[in-house]
Amino acid sequence: MNFAGRQLWGFNGLSLSSLRIWSQTIISRSYVSYASKAAPAAFKTSKWSQDGRETIKPVDSRKTFLIDSYKQLMGSNPVVLFVHYNNLTKNEDHHYRSQIKKAGGSLTMLRNNLFSVYLRNSAFADPCAPIKRRDQNLSHPLLPLFKGPTAAISFQETNPQSVARVLKILEKLQDRLFVVGAKVEADVYDINQLSQFKNLPDKPGLQSQLLGLLHILSGAGLVRTLEAGPQTLYLTLQSHHDNIGKDDEE
Repeated sequence: MNFAGRQLWGFNGLSLSSLRIWSQTIISRSYVSYASKAAPAAFKTSKWSQDGRETIKPVDSRKTFLIDSYKQLMGSNPVVLFVHYNNLTKNEDHHYRSQIKKAGGSLTMLRNNLFSVYLRNSAFADPCAPIKRRDQNLSHPLLPLFKGPTAAISFQETNPQSVARVLKILEKLQDRLFVVGAKVEADVYDINQLSQFKNLPDKPGLQSQLLGLLHILSGAGLVRTLEAGPQTLYLTLQSHHDNIGKDDEE
């Protein structure tokens, strides 16, 4: 067989065109098998998890993941500041994230539409579940804040001093990163309320002040109790003495 014949025929009598088709089939099957295992969760279509959780978007999708993360953010952090995020460079973003972290906070960028979904459904155990519009909280007080790029600065403790330090950092950025509202414990704060909150002592300080106040009040109450005892005893004995005197006269 000459060179031209060797070009037309492959191994074991198979033509090169047949080998090409065979190899492409093998590669295609391997790719499909790999893709089914390694495909990003966002491309899956099932809306049910193994534990029977039902969600509007697929259970393993990025949208469901983000709404779950927003629920975690709001539920595990008693204080959350919402800030308008505007035109920070990559270096500035890295720098101020580090400064905020040192002050006791953590900066998280938000997707307004998905965070709004969480807010409307936050009263339900699963904000990702299919909830009818009439049952949603369409007047949540935080909803008006989400206009334009928004981020959240969360605090793991209710510490006004940490909030004050972060607000001082944000003052340097002026209109590029500024607070538009906040959640403190179960309440929604506007800018004025937040300004008052940052001047309060921290929780241990408040507890110490309360303990001192209770100590003072309990001390005063104890004195009144000790003073009232002899007075009550005297009045009782005097009344008994008067009664005895009346019996002797009769």
